[in-house]
Amino acid sequence: MASDSFDIDRHSTDDPETAAKYIDISKFNNIDETQSFDKFITIDRVADNRNVILLPNAEREFFNKKYNGYINWLWNRGKIFITLTAIAITIGCFAGFIQVFTETLVNWKTGYCTSNWLLNKSFCCSDVVDEEMATRGLRLVRRDEGACVAQGVWTNWSGKYSSFILFVSLSLLFGTISACLIRYVAPMATGSGISEIKVWVSGFEYQQEFLNVLTLIVKSVALPLTISSGLSIGKEGPSVHYAACCGFVVANYFLKDKIGFTSLSQYLTAASGAGVAVAFGAPIGGVLFGLEEIASGASFNSSTLWKSYYIALVAITTLKLINPFRNGKVVLFHVTYDRDWSTQEVPIFVLLGIFGGLYGIYVSTMNIRYVHFRKKFLSKWPIQEVVILVLFTSVISYFNEFLKLDMTEGMGILFHECQKNDNSSPFAHRLCQIDENTHVMDFIKQLLSLIIATIIRIHFTIVSYGAKVPAGIFVPSMAIGATFGRAVSLIAERFFFAPNSITPGAYAFLGAAATLCGITNLTLTVVVIMFELTGAFIYIIPTMIVVAMARIVLASFGFHGGIADQMVEVNGFPFLEESDKESFMYEFNANQIMSKDLAVLPDKLTVSELHHTVFENDKLYSGYPIVRSADLHENDKVCIGYILRRHILKKLEVIDTEETANDQREINLMEFPGSDFSRAAYQFGDIVDKYPPIVKGTIPVEQLFDTFRQMKCKIIMVEECGILQGVITRKDILRFSRGLSRELEGPKYAYDEHLNERYFAFIQKVSSLFGAKI
Repeated sequence: MASDSFDIDRHSTDDPETAAKYIDISKFNNIDETQSFDKFITIDRVADNRNVILLPNAEREFFNKKYNGYINWLWNRGKIFITLTAIAITIGCFAGFIQVFTETLVNWKTGYCTSNWLLNKSFCCSDVVDEEMATRGLRLVRRDEGACVAQGVWTNWSGKYSSFILFVSLSLLFGTISACLIRYVAPMATGSGISEIKVWVSGFEYQQEFLNVLTLIVKSVALPLTISSGLSIGKEGPSVHYAACCGFVVANYFLKDKIGFTSLSQYLTAASGAGVAVAFGAPIGGVLFGLEEIASGASFNSSTLWKSYYIALVAITTLKLINPFRNGKVVLFHVTYDRDWSTQEVPIFVLLGIFGGLYGIYVSTMNIRYVHFRKKFLSKWPIQEVVILVLFTSVISYFNEFLKLDMTEGMGILFHECQKNDNSSPFAHRLCQIDENTHVMDFIKQLLSLIIATIIRIHFTIVSYGAKVPAGIFVPSMAIGATFGRAVSLIAERFFFAPNSITPGAYAFLGAAATLCGITNLTLTVVVIMFELTGAFIYIIPTMIVVAMARIVLASFGFHGGIADQMVEVNGFPFLEESDKESFMYEFNANQIMSKDLAVLPDKLTVSELHHTVFENDKLYSGYPIVRSADLHENDKVCIGYILRRHILKKLEVIDTEETANDQREINLMEFPGSDFSRAAYQFGDIVDKYPPIVKGTIPVEQLFDTFRQMKCKIIMVEECGILQGVITRKDILRFSRGLSRELEGPKYAYDEHLNERYFAFIQKVSSLFGAKI
């Protein structure tokens, strides 16, 4: 047989103590921390880069012809530019569609356009500027919404009970449709997708369905439906996902087989940043998001930075041309503060930052516990769960102004400056009518409304984020911070500062920045996004203060990653980062964790022998070390290359015949196709990594960890005096780190199963009252 499985004596090392400490990594395959490893394919960036650089002989000859080479160079350069532009325009168009569709559905819950019920309030309450038609064409300008309603252009639903029933009914309808689309059409379109994209870009390729056209379309339709249902979720996280889908689909369409994983990851990073850019109207913030959140270490280089910058620029420009808000801007609201802040307010800024950090800790901790509960008890009823969440959310939110409003619209109210330095009031909301003469009961009523909205939305966010619908957590967090910050401003202005001496809207703005940092653990990105979102540059120092305090609180409690990073661990995704580097690693070396049960391939074998190895062995391997044919049956084998099983399968598809299992034609694994001196019928040298990384068995695991992180390689060969001893993969390092950490310190996330069972029993009891059986 052409392949040979051999097992090296695990106690044959020179150091008896080393042999005694051998760790069988396979026992960590099914723990929570590694449960999803098999869903990802490890990408070898070293081999990937080498294969992209290496050109076939025919193409190399083509380049040698000066004229043709120049034309081809121009086409290749132009093709990259065209790809970037197409990705950006596609993202901008999807963002415009999602915004218009979302606003339309949300507006239908409270009213309709008198002239055309299909129009949302932005389009309905727009005027045609006649004097500009001749010179600039038809142009729509946003009309004051109060005047729009007063003039009968927009009609709000009337009737105390009918409006409530319609509000709840439409919320249930939108939420149910969204859940059904995810359940039956595109399950991969659920959630935010940031965690999966982070893992993909880091070198672990996820399932292709996660970024395909169907997922893109369903996500873009289900996301507005989910937001309009009233659930405490945002569109910013899912915007990263649909933008990455655009990048993946467009890049593969234009570049096809000419793009390697490294280049593709750059497009995904750039597209993800553009998703944040169009969601917030913050192009620079989007670029920084790609750097700070999506990209990992060396994967973010100058080429990625340029792609991110260009795609964000063109995507935002496209969105501005679409003008979905009908205010000429790319954000729903744009506020300015003309009153400067004073040093006396710094303690309150610190308080807001502390709240943001504590919010991040509480929400992420409780959400992780609820995600575990959902997986264990509610996974069979995803649609029913969404319907119940929407029902409770819509019924409760209807009676609180700050919960009933769309979250971005609510933040627009909370961020507004009530009074300028000339004592003129540019904003007529009743929040701006509170002053030192306001009756204490009116003050308490408004204060309680903000505090109740904060508390309720916190817990709605905990149970909603992670449901089987497209769901983000950025905007809900900002809305929570905004209501809390505005509540603090009411107390501060009434009891600690002179009337009209502070800007209450700025406190809502700073509270939103604090909670956004608390849930994401991002710093520079949050600061820049908040400035681009509002234009409040005068508050750069206070914003940096609240973000710094939130980050300090997170670090003090041992939180070194945002909700996306924590979901990577909770879901058992393979993601190699510095936090996985445990202190016990220095006690072990490569000999103690390497895999010794190997299936190797000779450099020369027949088609039938290769077919048998790949398809008929009892154990399937992801790849095979290649040895000289003469050494195949020897105890000492010298590794001369490494080949991946999935690459072999692609080659076999090309040469597959009905008699493949008995095909005796020879394959040379080390020679390149088209070799003039080859006697073999097929050459697989173009898919073989002839220079896999090699280490000695005594190298500490700590150094192995750093090697995998820096080189982004898939596998490392362990040799002693040139003789193959075993192999270690990137997933092996992660299994060892997470598995042994679990054995020594216990699970990172502990759950109260007794409490979960009692909670589920309560749900079953309540469901039985309505005739439902769970």
